[in-house]
Amino acid sequence: MIKSFFCFILIVLLFQESASGQFYFFGRNKVQYDQFDWKILRTENFDIYYYDDMGEIAEIGGAYAEEIYDELKERLNHVVTRRIPLIFYNTSLHFQQTNITPFLIPESVRGFFEFLKGRVVIPSTGSLKDFRHVIRHEIVHVFMVNKIFRIQRDRRLPTGALPPLWFVEGLAEYLSTEIDAQAEMVMRDAVINNYFVGIKEMYRIYGTFLMYKEGQFFLEFVDEVYGKDKIPLFLDNFWMHSDFNKVIEYTLGKNIDEIDSEWSFHLKRKYYPLLKDNAPLEHGAEKLTNWGFNFNPVHYKHNGTDYLYFIANRDGYSSLYRLAAEREGNKMNDPELVLRGERKEEFESFHLFQPSLDVSKDGIVLFVTKTGGTDAIHFYSIKENSVIHRYQNDDLISITSPKFSSDGKRLVFQAVDRKGFSDIFLLFTDNDSLVRLTNDYCNDRTPSFGLTDDHILFSSDRTAGRVEQKYNLFFIDINTRRIEYITYADFNHYSPVLSPGKDKLFFTTDFGGVRNVWSMEISENGYDGTIDQVTNFITSAFDPSFIDNETIAFTGFEKFSFNLYKLNLTNVDITDSLIYPPIDLSGSSGRWFASKLGLEEGRRQIKYEKEYTLDYAQSQITTDPIFGTRGGAIFSLSDLLGDDNFFFLIYNTADVQSDFLKSFNVAIQRINLAKRVNYGYGVFHFSGRRYDIRETEEFFFERSFGGFFLLNFPLSKFSRIEAAVTVANSDKQVIAGVIERKAMLVSNTLAYVVDNSLWGPTGPLDGVRARLLLGFTGDVKFSNVNYFTVIADYRHYFRLGFASAVAFRSTLQYNEGKEARRYFMGGSWDLRGWPRWSIRGEKLWLTSLELRFPLINQLRIKFPFIDIGFFHIRGAAFFDAGGAWDKEYRYTLGSIGTGVRINILNAVVLRYDIGKKIERDFTKLQPGLFYQFFFGWDF
Repeated sequence: MIKSFFCFILIVLLFQESASGQFYFFGRNKVQYDQFDWKILRTENFDIYYYDDMGEIAEIGGAYAEEIYDELKERLNHVVTRRIPLIFYNTSLHFQQTNITPFLIPESVRGFFEFLKGRVVIPSTGSLKDFRHVIRHEIVHVFMVNKIFRIQRDRRLPTGALPPLWFVEGLAEYLSTEIDAQAEMVMRDAVINNYFVGIKEMYRIYGTFLMYKEGQFFLEFVDEVYGKDKIPLFLDNFWMHSDFNKVIEYTLGKNIDEIDSEWSFHLKRKYYPLLKDNAPLEHGAEKLTNWGFNFNPVHYKHNGTDYLYFIANRDGYSSLYRLAAEREGNKMNDPELVLRGERKEEFESFHLFQPSLDVSKDGIVLFVTKTGGTDAIHFYSIKENSVIHRYQNDDLISITSPKFSSDGKRLVFQAVDRKGFSDIFLLFTDNDSLVRLTNDYCNDRTPSFGLTDDHILFSSDRTAGRVEQKYNLFFIDINTRRIEYITYADFNHYSPVLSPGKDKLFFTTDFGGVRNVWSMEISENGYDGTIDQVTNFITSAFDPSFIDNETIAFTGFEKFSFNLYKLNLTNVDITDSLIYPPIDLSGSSGRWFASKLGLEEGRRQIKYEKEYTLDYAQSQITTDPIFGTRGGAIFSLSDLLGDDNFFFLIYNTADVQSDFLKSFNVAIQRINLAKRVNYGYGVFHFSGRRYDIRETEEFFFERSFGGFFLLNFPLSKFSRIEAAVTVANSDKQVIAGVIERKAMLVSNTLAYVVDNSLWGPTGPLDGVRARLLLGFTGDVKFSNVNYFTVIADYRHYFRLGFASAVAFRSTLQYNEGKEARRYFMGGSWDLRGWPRWSIRGEKLWLTSLELRFPLINQLRIKFPFIDIGFFHIRGAAFFDAGGAWDKEYRYTLGSIGTGVRINILNAVVLRYDIGKKIERDFTKLQPGLFYQFFFGWDF
């Protein structure tokens, strides 16, 4: 968003409106909390960029990259001849600060391949298994794009076209990982609950996680039924048809309807038999929530009522909730909001898909949020209804799974440090002293206190020997740091927790394909070698916790939603038992060791130096009824990390040949985003015929040249301070040789911006957006121009339901002084019904009130030759009022009406409004109706 802001400043300068602040935007901030010391590790085929202390993780990642490179050379029969840049971040939180893309990165994104320069950007999450998966996934993208480009170029076809996204991501998943418990969970649920879609309707799940998995499963189906050799042929044959379904038909030798039917039957035959011996969640346990994404329930009894505290996203914000565990009758209890997240820096984001909650016997709730540049553990008092303490450590970037000891004086948690290691830490609550219990690249996760407070249970992939790198259960003695196996199996175990009586150990395991709850007896001799299956659900159960000795609560996935469930253990019939085989470490030292590149020491730490390459170049010729014909070009350069950017603009505004040389317009600017304070500076020269937005609608010739300096300081993700200084020498000829105005203009602006709004398909639905700007523009040489600027804009969105809201906007834009610039309004974006830009003045006010509501969620028009779908069609009812003036206030105008908004591919919103204009000073309504069609997001 910051980069977009600076690009927008260049456009503002183009129109000579920078001093007036006529154009501006809101938006959240990408904050550079850390300054990284980048280094380069050069391998045979990759340039690996890493920073600070994560050299060991970079060497392991390099080995993974070379592994997949050698594999893809054979499987895709293709070689990428250029060196591939891999940029590693040590946590997802650092990854969110990258400037390689200007967009804000959601927590769910685990890496991306940037098509412009072929850069691969990946965070380490502490799990080397996940790290390897994402590296392989993104390098598949590199090979696929490179191969398709060569095929198109060799056949002299236009380059740039790619297969549909479901195939692009499905191929990357198919070639990077096996079908795991997560994939099984999603596909079982989709097939059994009838929301699986075939190839012809993939657009219905475009961009979702289900789309990734369906793409992967389709290619697994092709592999199994038609043969592995068919997969690369999809790429080899891509050039033959513009319709990818035709490519599939040609490659497999059947029409798409037959293939779709065959794939659907293949999946049904695989999953329907599960209904015989496995139960859907809603039939095997009591469902406590029925909406949204709900995670990590923990129990606390308050004032005689059993409550479950949990993290959830039920309305667009991730927040802390609580719910009465016992129903009154058959109706589900409504969760109660405890703390709202994603509104301010302290609770910038809860981590929904990671366990991050616990509660002590004294009523202290532990929860983790991103707070500034790192995670923090918050201590919330149920009795005081407030956060009473916060623990944050600059060296621990990401924190999950905090758990109290039995006396509440210590807590154990998992954290990822600056090396990218995921380890177990012990915190003493009385003085915030920290003890590190493990220190290696094994993924030690979900710790909890064991039979005594000196023993810590945890899950880890440190398993060695015959079942290397599987997640098993371990315990560590705090005093001796000795680690011992509890389980040793060729499947994965997670989330160990003791029963209140400490006679059983409960956990989840993916034996059988998805995660279910299992238990193990604890005797005087310790942990038994036999485990019993407690739940046998078709889809997965996560993070079990105890309400009492006979009842557990957990998170379950069903019908593409995560909800809370509880289960009475006395009603459980043990469906299966397993006895662990003997531990076989095969001569290892108790844990596995990753392969590394092992390059010479001199090649390991090459310091990163900026090298600038072209981002884009675009030329354009336009014809305008006011300004005439003009043409020009814009291009951009940046370094590989996207921190340092140069923008160049050149265009010509000559109306006749004799004016060609004096009508060149040039702007050059540099934008630096590497540090917390972003800055930019540049020079410009603009010359040509201008159009003054005044009642006389004058044309004049103006030549201006000068420079500017910009500062942008994000206080948090939700607020920032902006400052700008522009110096411009302006020669304005109203009538050439008769009326001329010379000026040396110095413009200064300072603004404070807030934006914590939550957006729907066509505009904001909740939160606040506000901006206060103060500015002054003066002619320091001739005193021909002298005016000050105030802009105050406040917008508040009041949520009525999940997809409906009332939106309020109040804006004042005020210029006062000599040759003050005019503001304008009118049109679909502000005072609706009135002609665009028809209302003008040095002062302007506007207020709007709008009801936003869902109208049609999906509209499909099916022709014999094409199937068109429109989604998220929204309605609006609005009232606008405003006025503009120079010296004396003239009159108030308004409008009232209703409209329809249609989101097209999340790129543009089409708006159609019908209503009545309210004439001067609200004395009468317009006789007829106005009809206004335009584009743009709701305010």
